[in-house]
Amino acid sequence: MTCISEDFLARIISILYQKLTLSAGQIAIASRVLAQEAFEEKAKEGKRSLDEAIRLATHYLGASAEYSKENDELKISISPKQNVCPLREICPLPFFYSEAINLLSEWKSYPIRSSNNKFVETSSGKCFFQLRLYGD
Repeated sequence: MTCISEDFLARIISILYQKLTLSAGQIAIASRVLAQEAFEEKAKEGKRSLDEAIRLATHYLGASAEYSKENDELKISISPKQNVCPLREICPLPFFYSEAINLLSEWKSYPIRSSNNKFVETSSGKCFFQLRLYGD
């Protein structure tokens, strides 16, 4: 819990990215590090199913997510808590989920760009992203 709104923090990150020296790569790395810290203890307990890893990541974020797996792609959609997300082009969620899956399950994953060369797309009030899966 924080004494300021999540929107405020998101806007600060957006300004750092747009006008100063914060890069999308740094945000991706920070997101992966956060997942490592968040799931370090759970990872020591042993590997879980892909479903359980996704559920734990979603629960940690306090989000509502739907997902489907087709061949080697995992498609995740999240209902954001606010209508307009200021972090669209630098969204950390694909990297957070990817690292959670890598740590908690037998699967390995990495975010893949859409046909529009973006990691996250928005439609019908939801955010969508895809992860490439390998292993099992």
